[in-house]
Amino acid sequence: MKPNRLSLALFFFFISLFVASQLLCAQGPVGSPTPAHTFTKEMTVYVSDFELDAQAVQVDQGSAISQRRPGILERPKKKEQQDPAAQAKMLVDTMSQSIVSDLQKAGYKAQRLTSDEPKPSTGAWVHGVFTQADEGNRLHRAVIGFGSGQAKMELFVTLTDLTRPEKPLYEASSEGASKDKPGAVISMNPYVAATKFVMEKNAPEKTVKSTASTISKDIVLHLQQHESSLATP
Repeated sequence: MKPNRLSLALFFFFISLFVASQLLCAQGPVGSPTPAHTFTKEMTVYVSDFELDAQAVQVDQGSAISQRRPGILERPKKKEQQDPAAQAKMLVDTMSQSIVSDLQKAGYKAQRLTSDEPKPSTGAWVHGVFTQADEGNRLHRAVIGFGSGQAKMELFVTLTDLTRPEKPLYEASSEGASKDKPGAVISMNPYVAATKFVMEKNAPEKTVKSTASTISKDIVLHLQQHESSLATP
């Protein structure tokens, strides 16, 4: 009886080894996980407008800002007197257009993706949000406007493979206002990789383009790293 039991045990042992080997073959070689992103030179890079809020400002007609002194020449408006919405739009437009242009010069097929356009199902997606911290170090979406806080703001930018959707870049905080409200309190998603850049709210066009160039170089570097990893056997 003992030899029969031993033979039966060996039989099941070899069967289990065979099944395990088949499972390993189906999963691929150990230590070679499937990459989180798959970027190629042929794919299109879509650049969404980075999120930036504008604070509506009502100016009293009797205030010093609204008064105009007579003169021979029209005095140019100061930056702090510009319409916040127009100022925010100009900054966002310049940033998006500059990044797209830089990526195209680097040899990539890049195009701008406006907020009302649906995201494609394939391609690389560049998006981000302007932020600023309050006195309690809580993070808010940055706001352009009179008395809207600090003069500098931070920009978090991330690169996503549209075939592998990730979690949102940030979440609206439960202790803050609605996500749709300007300057809402937010918390960055720790599971989404993002690069941080710093710039002034009232930065001139030259500075905005310079920041966009830095962002573009970082994007190209990440794309090239993924492309080289795919080329390596």
